[in-house]
Amino acid sequence: MMIRINLLPVRAVKKREMGQQILALYAAVLIAAVAGNYFWYADRDGELQRANQGITQTRAKIAELEKVIGEVTNINARKTEVEKKLAVLDTLRKGRNGPVRMLDALSSSIPKKVWLKNFSEVSNKVTIDGSAVSHDEVAELMRGLGSMVWTPKGMGRLVDQGRTASKTSRVELFNTETAVVEEFSANEIKPFFGNVELSNAVQTRPTVANGPTVVDFKLTLTANYAI
Repeated sequence: MMIRINLLPVRAVKKREMGQQILALYAAVLIAAVAGNYFWYADRDGELQRANQGITQTRAKIAELEKVIGEVTNINARKTEVEKKLAVLDTLRKGRNGPVRMLDALSSSIPKKVWLKNFSEVSNKVTIDGSAVSHDEVAELMRGLGSMVWTPKGMGRLVDQGRTASKTSRVELFNTETAVVEEFSANEIKPFFGNVELSNAVQTRPTVANGPTVVDFKLTLTANYAI
């Protein structure tokens, strides 16, 4: 007699156990995927927050720099205003001192045998009428006017101009007890007079008996008041 064993229940149990294992595996994979997504999202969110924080800090620094730039701009604007005011004051100072110094230079350049009859000035253009004992004295006056300069050490007479390689000029200073000659660069010397021209020179006879003859002359020149 043959014994028959029914294996169906065993197979059913194995299938059920295998299904449970597969479900457990799927559940584990799902849980791992959810956990991975959570950690990835948390990492991305943290990075986003750090980026936003960096942007906020950068904007704050930009705002602070813009404030500093605004203050610097205001300082530069005030500096420009102050420089303009100083330039106006310097112009006024030169306008006050220039004519006095110019007349002093004119007086220092007049030879002993020359005297002036008239002095007129319009817009820095000067006309001088005078008399001299000779044409040589008139020429000496013209040379004296052309050589009068202003230096950082005061008024002087130009005695040698730019003959050295350094382009310096030698000036005889007037504000010293003894004759002192010093060298100055070209930008340190300001001439008092320019464009000195003789427009008329006539020798006249004496008005009295045995009187000396004189030369009546007229000079035109430009005067520099910005000293």
